[in-house]
Amino acid sequence: MRAHGGALLAYAFTLTGTSASATVLVEDALTRVFARGRPPDDVEGARSEVVRQIRRAAVRRRGADDAALVDLAAVDPLDPDDEDEDDPDDAALTQAALRTLPSRGRACVVMRYADGLAVDAIAAETGLGVEAVRAALADAVERLLDLRPGLGIDLTDALEGGAAETVSVRGR
Repeated sequence: MRAHGGALLAYAFTLTGTSASATVLVEDALTRVFARGRPPDDVEGARSEVVRQIRRAAVRRRGADDAALVDLAAVDPLDPDDEDEDDPDDAALTQAALRTLPSRGRACVVMRYADGLAVDAIAAETGLGVEAVRAALADAVERLLDLRPGLGIDLTDALEGGAAETVSVRGR
């Protein structure tokens, strides 16, 4: 935790969108990894396994996170020509759009775009079936594109792009 705790919490926050949920994910992941009879051999192995457990829990999380979804109508779509990726307001609108997603969809979008994972790698990392990942990702991307047409993502890339193998999140 001394070496990676802050990054693990930040990553869990990115997956969930709330500090409380992120804290619970990290605590649960640490418990799963270290409550077993044999802990990982080194710090990097422990970090990788905690990240895997965070990802697994994030796609299965429902209830409080999904009950607090932002109303889709409350986020105004932007004209793609007006978007500026360096504008803090633009980042806030993207965050608001992400908050409209159900937990599984948000987690899949983060793993696809922030982690660069392909559908198969997300499925392997989370224990979900490939079709479940495809469905969650497709729904999430379509919802994001309804809100943020100039976001720079497209459904084909979401479902077909990314790294074919599971990769660790650097620095997390």
